[in-house]
Amino acid sequence: MSGASRPQLEARLQALSKRMATVGVEVLVVTNSPNIFYLTNLRASAAVLIIGDSVRVLIADFRYLAIARMVVAGDQSLTDLEVVPVAGSYDETILGVFGRLGVARVGFEAENLSVRRWQWLTGRLNEKFIKFVPTDGIVEEGRERKDAYEIEQLQTAALLLSRVALDVNELVREGVSEREIAAEIDRMLYRIGLERPAFETIVASGENSALPHARPSDRRLSLGDLVVLDFGGVHNGYCGDLTRTFCVGEISERAFGLHRAVLEAHGAAVSVVRPGIKASAVDEAAREVLRRHGLEDMFGHGTGHGLGIEVHERPRIGKLTNNGAVDAELDTGMVFTIEPGVYVPGYGGVRIEDDVIVTEQGCEILTKAPCALTLC
Repeated sequence: MSGASRPQLEARLQALSKRMATVGVEVLVVTNSPNIFYLTNLRASAAVLIIGDSVRVLIADFRYLAIARMVVAGDQSLTDLEVVPVAGSYDETILGVFGRLGVARVGFEAENLSVRRWQWLTGRLNEKFIKFVPTDGIVEEGRERKDAYEIEQLQTAALLLSRVALDVNELVREGVSEREIAAEIDRMLYRIGLERPAFETIVASGENSALPHARPSDRRLSLGDLVVLDFGGVHNGYCGDLTRTFCVGEISERAFGLHRAVLEAHGAAVSVVRPGIKASAVDEAAREVLRRHGLEDMFGHGTGHGLGIEVHERPRIGKLTNNGAVDAELDTGMVFTIEPGVYVPGYGGVRIEDDVIVTEQGCEILTKAPCALTLC
């Protein structure tokens, strides 16, 4: 069973313990499945991890109990991780665990706990004189900067996607439907060795390509169409994400101009990536190019997003906002996409997306497929 090594898991936990201390919690109840995978190597849609300096408990229900025990029995597991089967419900089992722990402040992941569950657990933990304390992104903060194992998985995912990207232009031709192309891309992802698509594959042609997250339809490609292909794949639990834009038949001057502007914006964003700068500076580099081309109003999303266990995670590469969104300071080991785009309603759109990792010298592009506007 593949996964991070025991020393890597222990290092992640030690770093988490330091962050827990800064917010004054002795134990953390982890309910977010990607975070549980990050800390234990267990991939499950439901589980609970209760973690602290003197407690390491993994709660799993019948569906995942055998898998959890296999993970813990292997060489790639946290030391002294106890597997506890669900008795009644997850929340009742959590209370049972705390019945034998002498702790006063317990943290929980505020973004991943419903109000109803929070109210129920708070009331019963208060009866045990335990304070239930909300935490915000306490595990995700550690996931921002990838360790050696994670970088290896992300590099492989990106390279496999790149190999698929070299062949997708053969699918883009007059008369074929968006849905047919998407289905074939998904088959290619499996054939190349990826576990599964990281998200629903986007195939957007003609006027549909002006919709950033258009779903594949029965629309058939026509001559002159711009075609945006956005697809991702998962390797050992880690995601890659790549977008290229194609043209059916002769490339018009208008289509070429849009693509040239987006490619320039993409290059500008890549060029400013380095440790110590703010994520918003990367976004602004791309946006400034499109501003000079008179296209900024046609670029309505952020320039990128973090990649890892989830296809959208920290850091966020976007505008500086006043709504509390974190403007991360880039650091070595951070992996994210750079994907500027331009979307012209009623005509079409262009997006170019690559995966990059921040290095001491700047950044390395992990996806290796050509970015030129391809004639199909």
